[in-house]
Amino acid sequence: MRDILSTHPIQAHREDCIFCRLYESHSGIIYETKLFWSQFDRFPVTPGHAEVIPKNHISSLLRLDADEWADLRIALRGTVDIIESTDLRKLYQHLVDKPLNEKSEEFCRSALMRDDIATKPDAYNYGVNDGAAAGRTIDHLHIHVIPRRAGDVQDPTGGIRNIIPGKGNYNR
Repeated sequence: MRDILSTHPIQAHREDCIFCRLYESHSGIIYETKLFWSQFDRFPVTPGHAEVIPKNHISSLLRLDADEWADLRIALRGTVDIIESTDLRKLYQHLVDKPLNEKSEEFCRSALMRDDIATKPDAYNYGVNDGAAAGRTIDHLHIHVIPRRAGDVQDPTGGIRNIIPGKGNYNR
């Protein structure tokens, strides 16, 4: 087996990229593979929401090569294991005490107040906002890992299809 690191040198980080700067500082890394790292999202949609991020500055999911795809699978699995083994109440108390900004504090406080914060996820949504029109706000690929718990929304039918109002439930 060839050495993935020798064929994928980690590119110099981009000063204008928050994910490149965070990786360089090793701040908040919860899991790491040869080509990816993950962190808990500081604006969590649900308790345990994390992001898996390539170490190389890659802008699109479609730019990943075969080795990166294989490593991404490992990174996603490892990140899920971390989510499921972390004391999320303790995590969000820490993030509320040291927020990035007021909006981050609001999101973390909301996660902290959820009744299901100590409940193991029943499922996950994996999401990529691949381009500005898709809602990407940081021009560096990141895959959202969003834990879901039974009953967290009234009707989960359609899952991510709900990003466009009225397009989630295709059964009616």
